[in-house]
Amino acid sequence: MKVILTLALLFIAGCSPSWKESPYEVYYIDGTNTLGYSLGGGGFISRLDEPKLISSNSKYISVYACPTSTCSYFYIDKVNDHQFAEHNEFVFGPFTKRQFSHLKHKLGLPLLKDES
Repeated sequence: MKVILTLALLFIAGCSPSWKESPYEVYYIDGTNTLGYSLGGGGFISRLDEPKLISSNSKYISVYACPTSTCSYFYIDKVNDHQFAEHNEFVFGPFTKRQFSHLKHKLGLPLLKDES
C-alpha cells in the first residue's frame, strides 16, 4: 500500500508545474496555474495565469500564456519588479506573435522554446 501511495505522489509531483527562478515560481491554486512572485512561506503575488512557455534572462521573463482561454505573449520586467508591485506594473502584454517578435529584438527578450 505504501508503494502505491509513493508512486501516486511521485506521479502527481511530476505532473505539477515545475518552473522556478527565485523569486518567481509557477504555483497551482484554485484550479489555476499561475506564474507569481514568491514572498516566501507559501505566499505569492500573481503575475500571469496559465503560463505555457516560460524563458528568462537577467532582465526579462518571456511568457506564452492563456489566461482567458486566448493565448498571447507577455513579458515581465525583472529589473524593476518587486514584492510590493501589482501584476500590471511590470507585466506587459498581451502581444501577438509578430508584436512580440519585434519586442524580442528591440529589448533583448529571452527566446521561448517554440520560437526559432
